[in-house]
Amino acid sequence: MSKSGLDADRGAGAGRSRGATRGAERGGQAHASRETQAQQDTRSKLVDAAIRVFAREGFAAASTRMIAAESGVNLQAITYYFGGKGELYRGVVQHIADSMSAFVDPAAAAIEARLNAGAVTPEDARQMVHLALANIARALLIEASDDWARIILREQMQPGPEFEILFSSGMGRMLALLVRLTAIALQSDPAEAETRARALAMLGQVLVFRMARAAALRTLGWDKIGPDEFAVLERAIRINTNAILSYRPAEETKP
Repeated sequence: MSKSGLDADRGAGAGRSRGATRGAERGGQAHASRETQAQQDTRSKLVDAAIRVFAREGFAAASTRMIAAESGVNLQAITYYFGGKGELYRGVVQHIADSMSAFVDPAAAAIEARLNAGAVTPEDARQMVHLALANIARALLIEASDDWARIILREQMQPGPEFEILFSSGMGRMLALLVRLTAIALQSDPAEAETRARALAMLGQVLVFRMARAAALRTLGWDKIGPDEFAVLERAIRINTNAILSYRPAEETKP
C-alpha cells in the first residue's frame, strides 16, 4: 500500500475511533442524565411524602419508616439523599419556603424597584400595600396546601432552626416591604413599634383565613376558597387595610 493510502486509512480509523469515543461520551451523558432525573424524582417523592407525614403527625411523632412507606421509596433512600429525619425536615421547610417565594417574589421585586426609584407618595404606598397583601393572600389561600399551612403554623408556635428558613424567604421579604410601605403611607418612622404593629395587623387579617381556615369557612358558610370566595376576602382585606392606613393616634379623641 502506498504511503498516501496508508495515511488515509489511518485517518479513517482515527475518525471512526473519535466518532466512537464521542458516541460513548454522549451515551454516558444520556445515562447520567437519566440517573439525575431518577434521583430528582426519588428526592421529590420523599419530600412530598414527608410534607404529608410531618403535617399529619408533627416532627416528633413522624418516623422515617412512615415517610418511606408513604412515598413508596426504600427506607435507605432517606439516608442516602438527606442523611436522616432532621435533614429531611429541613429539606421540607426549604421546599415550602422556596415554593412560597416563587409566588410572591415577582410582586416583591416590582415593589422594591418602585421604592428604589424614589418619590413614593403615601397614596402610592397604599396601593403597593394592596398589591403586597393580594399576592400574599393568593399564595396562602389559593396556592398553599393545608399540609404546608400546618407545618408553617407549627414553626410559628414552636420556632426551631427551620423557622429562620421560612422567615428569610419571600414571605419575610414581603413583611419587610409592608413595614416600609406602612411607614410611607402613615408618614411615620419604620422603626417605631406602632408602624410595625400596623404592618403586622394587615398581614394578620390575611393569615387568619389560612391558619383558622376551618373556623373561617364555617363562619362564612363556604366549603372552599375558590376564585369567587377569594374576591370577597380580597375586598374585605382592602377595606380593612384602608382603615388601618388612615387612622392616626393624634386623631383619637379623649372622652
